[in-house]
Amino acid sequence: MTIALGKFTKDENDLFDIMDDWLRRDRFVLWVGTTFVTSWYTHGLASSYLEGCNFLTAAVSTPANSLAHSLLLLWGPEAQGDFTRWCQLGGLWTFVALHGAFGLIGFMLRQFELARSVQLRPYNAIAFSGPIAVFVSVFLIYPLGQSGFHNWTLNPFHMMGVAGVLGAALLCAIHGATVENTLFEDGDGANTFRAFNPTQAEETYSMVTANRFWSQIFGVAFSNKRWLHFFMLFVPVTGLWMSALGVVGLALNLRAYDFVSQEIRAAEDPEFETFYTKIFS
Repeated sequence: MTIALGKFTKDENDLFDIMDDWLRRDRFVLWVGTTFVTSWYTHGLASSYLEGCNFLTAAVSTPANSLAHSLLLLWGPEAQGDFTRWCQLGGLWTFVALHGAFGLIGFMLRQFELARSVQLRPYNAIAFSGPIAVFVSVFLIYPLGQSGFHNWTLNPFHMMGVAGVLGAALLCAIHGATVENTLFEDGDGANTFRAFNPTQAEETYSMVTANRFWSQIFGVAFSNKRWLHFFMLFVPVTGLWMSALGVVGLALNLRAYDFVSQEIRAAEDPEFETFYTKIFS
């Protein structure tokens, strides 16, 4: 418990406080505002989504196999400082994959920081290391082993299956880690398993503490255990069904529903409007 003595006042908020307050209050503006930005203020909200030029269709295409393991730096010999050419070559994909890994690792370290500030154990951050390992192996290690940063994830059922199965695994890991983090009858022992008896009937963890932690991380938290466990049921079952449908489609060679690279589709259909035709043409 921290006891504050005296009163600290600040005449005006600095830039950090202003941005922090804005993100806490208007975080959903980031999603709503994208449709107006992507339509360049020339179309309405509905037409932006109907035309296909919005953040949902802002797919980042991978480099061609012929580029092999080139890092595709913006100032490298391939793009030579040309941003448009860099995007067309697939440099944005390597940029997102590398910095996405940094972002996930930073988020895990943020969980360590918040766990320490609210006096929780670090199991949530340890649980989050699983998705980090999957991300790095799929988007960095696998392409390195296959001699190119090509994309094999354009099947929509594969996408939903991965989101469901790996998302469910993450939910289970987070749930177990949160319960372990918030045990409150652990005495003075360093061993976590001294905090409870596997056969006891009563709970020994704090739902309030768990909500406080996740409210700091995500801004929202589950309000009750029934909704939490329903979500943990819905995500894996849906993901497994989507994976099954995807495998059946691949077995029968039903590939017509696979997503197509935006550059290829725009080249075949001049009226297909994407980020590339909007911005780079």
